[in-house]
Amino acid sequence: MRVRALIVGVAAMVVGGCSSPMTIDAYADAATTATDAYVAESQTLSYDYQSGLEDGVRAIAADGQPDPTTRAVDLVTRETIAYLALLSDAIARYLSSLEALVPPKVVSDAHDEYLAAVRFVLDAIPETRDSIEEATDFDAVQLALTGSGFADGQIRWTISCSSLEQAVRDEGVGIDLGCVPPKATP
Repeated sequence: MRVRALIVGVAAMVVGGCSSPMTIDAYADAATTATDAYVAESQTLSYDYQSGLEDGVRAIAADGQPDPTTRAVDLVTRETIAYLALLSDAIARYLSSLEALVPPKVVSDAHDEYLAAVRFVLDAIPETRDSIEEATDFDAVQLALTGSGFADGQIRWTISCSSLEQAVRDEGVGIDLGCVPPKATP
């Protein structure tokens, strides 16, 4: 049903010259479908990242080689940078999906604010990756994450997502956008 609503919504935009707003039902279905795809992808990325770190640190601890802490920091740095690159691609696809929607006027401001929040998080990833790349110990990696625009943007993501969900619900339509931003915590 959601895939059909997304196809109908996109087809309506193409035929209507991208200027005709979607119905609230079609918008909710299309936004939920896009979100479901993003959440599934980001959860897989997060799981792979976390399990890769755990396995890698276990292997470093078990191999008995010198300087395990430096090697573990290198692993965490490398894997976090790689994870953020993959997450950036997933967020960019999600953002494109949401930008393709033409929301009904009644929720367009909340939709635009949500897009701005997602874009903010996306735009903060390169600087966060650069900061992590410069980290020389676990504290520096943690500080690079927690002191980043990426981390700050997560609050904005959650708030604007919740506002969009509420705006749609105020129109009597159910919607679930998850409202949980991506995280990267080694």
